[in-house]
Parts: sequence; C-alpha cells; structure tokens
Amino acid sequence: MAGNEPASRMTYGGYLRIDDLLTLQGGPQGYSPAPCNNELHFIIVHQSFELWFKLVLRELKEAYHLLSVSSVDEQSIPQIVHHFERVTTIMNLMTHQWDVMQSLAPQEFLAFRDKLGTSSGFESWQMRELEVILGLDNSQRMGGMDPLAHMRKLVGEGKVSQEVFDNFEQVSSQPSLNDVLTDWLGRTPINGSISSDTGDDEVISQFVEGHLDAMKLHGETVISHIVAIGHGDEEPVRARIEAGIEGARTFLMPDGEINRSRAGLLFIESYRELPLL
Repeated sequence: MAGNEPASRMTYGGYLRIDDLLTLQGGPQGYSPAPCNNELHFIIVHQSFELWFKLVLRELKEAYHLLSVSSVDEQSIPQIVHHFERVTTIMNLMTHQWDVMQSLAPQEFLAFRDKLGTSSGFESWQMRELEVILGLDNSQRMGGMDPLAHMRKLVGEGKVSQEVFDNFEQVSSQPSLNDVLTDWLGRTPINGSISSDTGDDEVISQFVEGHLDAMKLHGETVISHIVAIGHGDEEPVRARIEAGIEGARTFLMPDGEINRSRAGLLFIESYRELPLL
C-alpha cells in the first residue's frame, strides 16, 4: 500500500535532482541583484545549450570509440548511425532553440549585459571540445584562433578548471571524429578491392570514372528530354547538367587526385544493399 512505501524510494524529483537543478539559475555566488525575468530567460537558454552539448559530446565520443579501430564490426554500424542521428536531432532542436532566444529584445539584454563583465559564449569549453572532436581546422576559425592556446589562457585567468583543460588537451591530441570516419571510408572494399591490394588505384579510378561517365550519359538523356518537351533551351539546361557533373568530379577528385575515402562513400551510397564491412 502507498502508506507503507519506504521513505528512500526513488522519486521523479530525486532522480533528476530537481531541487538542485532549480537553484542554478541565480548567477554565481554573491551575484546581486537577483536575475530579473529577462536575465533568467537568458540563463536558462544558455544552460540548456550546455546540457545539450554534454549529451552531444557523449554521443560523438561513443561513435568515435566504435569507429577508431582497425576493423569496424559490421554490427556496430547501426549503433554508430544511431549516435549520429541523435546528434543531428539535438542540433536541429538547438537551432530552433534560438527562436526562444529571439524573444529577448536587444534593449532587454542590454539592461543586464554590464553585469556579465567580459564573459562571452566563446568561453564555452564544451563548444570548443565539440569543434575539436568534429575536426574543425584552425584555419577555418576566425583569425586562425588556436583553441588549445585559448583554453590555456582561460585556465590562467581562472575561468576554467585545470581538470577541464586536461580533458580538452587530451581530446586535442587525438585524431578527430572526421579523421577516423575518413579512415573508415578509405578502407571500404570497392568492387572487391581494398586499399592494400595491388592495382587498387586502377580499380578505384575505373569505378570513379565509370560513375562520372554514367552521369554524363544520363545528363545527355535528361537534356534531350527537356528540350524535346519544350521545357527549356539546350544551352542553359546543358550548363546546369554539366555543372552538376563537374561538382561531382571536384568532390571525388579534389586537387585532381581521386580521394579514396570519398570514393568509398560513393560506393556505399551506390550499393546500399551490400554489407558495409
């Protein structure tokens, strides 16, 4: 009976530590005055981002663990895909979360902005770790910013803990998820050939060129059909079709050399019914 339930039984609030959670929106210790409703809105939105970052990092690290081996178990692929799909769903949700943020008018934000001092979202170490794991190159960053040097600076200023920095330094020293995924794609058997086989380059070249030739042949059929039914003139239609073919060539052959990982991706997409290996 309900009256005889033990006092220590698990509860919703106890499991989620709701009491603790709801005390974390008042700003740092000694923060005064207490946040107004607009500042509370600002805090909750950003705390929500950080919680989602935590889950995204966990999902990506799980996928990384499964991919960063010399031979990926076929049975691991659905789990890897599941991790990526969950991350994609969370990313979509976070994108829409900005709609909530936009309900904070600029003048409402400026009313408490001075209280935040020099703090900035750029100091989010989880966001930086997410960028590193995904393989964002420093050259792609504004001003070529070095995230490890930036984190070291934040440690020196007491803005992040040594434990956080040590974890970030370890993640930075490892291959990125992009690296291990690219390596896995590069090991894809293509028409029975693997990268270590003699003659693999020729097999891959024939596969890629065959795909591009098939695109050209199909393109000619499409051009003829569109012109024949009067839906366009040949010149602009041909330019559009050929641009698509050239785009595929550029993707598969960056710098004029066939990229085996991208060829592996094409093979997987072309023969989805085959085991991935």
